[in-house]
Formats: sequence, C-alpha cells, structure tokens
Amino acid sequence: MATQPEELFVEFLRQRGFNITGTRRKIVRKVFSMHGHFDASELWEALRDEKVSIATVYRTLDLLERAGLVRRVSLGEAHAHYEHVLGRNDHGHLVCSRCGKVIEFDSMRIRTLISQIADENGFELQAATIQGFGLCRACRR
Repeated sequence: MATQPEELFVEFLRQRGFNITGTRRKIVRKVFSMHGHFDASELWEALRDEKVSIATVYRTLDLLERAGLVRRVSLGEAHAHYEHVLGRNDHGHLVCSRCGKVIEFDSMRIRTLISQIADENGFELQAATIQGFGLCRACRR
C-alpha cells in the first residue's frame, strides 16, 4: 500500500485512468515540500525553473484535492489557498481580517461535536471546515 504523497497520487491517477506525467510528479513533490498555506501562483512561482504552465498547476491542484491529499481553504481573499493534509492533524483556522495572519488550532473537539450533530440528524458527514475571521491580538491594539 502506498504511503508517500507521490505514490498515493500516482495510484489515484492510475485507478481513474489519468495520465501519470513527469510534470504532475514534480508538482506533487513541490506541494509536499511547501509548509503552510499556499496559493496556485505561489506554487507556480516555486516551479518556475521546471517550465510548468499555470493551467497545469491548477488542474493538478484539483486532482490532488480530489485525491484527498490537499485541502482548499478560504482565507478571506478572492482566491483559494491550499494546504497538504497527509499526515497532519485535523485543524481549523483563525484568520485576521486586517493583516491576514492565520492561526491554526486543533479542532478535534469541534469535529466531534459536528459529527455528533450529523449523526443525530441522520447526516453522513464527509468533511468539515472550521474557520473564524476577526482581528488578531496585534491588530486589536
């Protein structure tokens, strides 16, 4: 059974009949070398020397999201950000509306509560995203 991100991604692509290209492999390796949140243009910039098109970056991010290896997060901007989720604990985000600072927090208690509420209502929960927007300590001063 595959455990490394690239192996898992290749397995996902193979099972669904997608092409397994060197460019897709480069993108998945770069994604998992980045820490924290990133957007498609930051990923594209990090791949500048590889001559990868921005369209390929977006398509591959979509496939990585469908494979469950990255998660798209909204940080209060017009464009999406991403984070890799493999091997990471479930967490939520507090986003400062003024400076953009992102604070990650453990959301297992909240996840447990949402799961309980879903169960009580006969709802099959597939994903839950916990985010709060406001002002960080520094911006409140």
